[in-house]
Amino acid sequence: MDMNLKNRKVVITGVSEGIGKSLAMTFAEAGAKVAGSARNSERLYAIEKEISGAGHFFLSADFSKSEDIKMFHDKTISAFGGIDILINNVGSIQKLAGFFDLSDEDWQEAFDVNLMSAVRSCRLFSSSLKKSIAPRIINITSVAASRPGDVFPHYSAVKAGLCNLTISLARALAEDKVLVNSVSPGPVWSKSWDDEARNIANNSGDDLQNVVDEIRLSSAQTLLLKRMGAPDDVAGLVLFLASDLSSWITASNFTVDGGFNQNPY
Repeated sequence: MDMNLKNRKVVITGVSEGIGKSLAMTFAEAGAKVAGSARNSERLYAIEKEISGAGHFFLSADFSKSEDIKMFHDKTISAFGGIDILINNVGSIQKLAGFFDLSDEDWQEAFDVNLMSAVRSCRLFSSSLKKSIAPRIINITSVAASRPGDVFPHYSAVKAGLCNLTISLARALAEDKVLVNSVSPGPVWSKSWDDEARNIANNSGDDLQNVVDEIRLSSAQTLLLKRMGAPDDVAGLVLFLASDLSSWITASNFTVDGGFNQNPY
């Protein structure tokens, strides 16, 4: 089925690894032109060499800083002339800790990276989106927004804010036919899981691969499908929401979690 994404201009933040990288590759394979950002310039360079198609644009930027977001916006519009799809994917847990081990600075960092990055990007790119024939905003949130655990309450709280912002934006942009939705992935193996595994291995003296295998196995038991997610498991739904097949969907949140939310315990 043709999703009619050929030559659509899509902005994806946080493309250096994980879900962001998978999204960049998937959209490029569908014929879209990708403008991607991340802090790590070496990883961006590697993606440029790997991604299919031509006419893409990548720029190193720190999306916790308003001036970097403005720079990325201006250079993207200069390179593309306009955009059709904005995917606010950039995000980070930063610190794996419980409530009483988090400082004001930890909370502020989580707020800037996970929520204000989307606020600022939407504010800047909205004028260009309003001119598109099929404008979309897709916010990548987390199941932690609705099911917070014992650790990283700051991340969970701001991701809940991003889900809330999605509805506000959908209402504000409905008259301009800009569709705004969010996607909440469950346990998808990513850099934060790698960091946790390394911390456990360093503190315990256990072999890193053993720790990784144990985390994957224990996490899989909380899911109906009994396996952790991979970045590509999320990309398909995002591609659908960006396509013409989703033309009557807005102000909605979609979970991609292997059945995590159906486990009451």
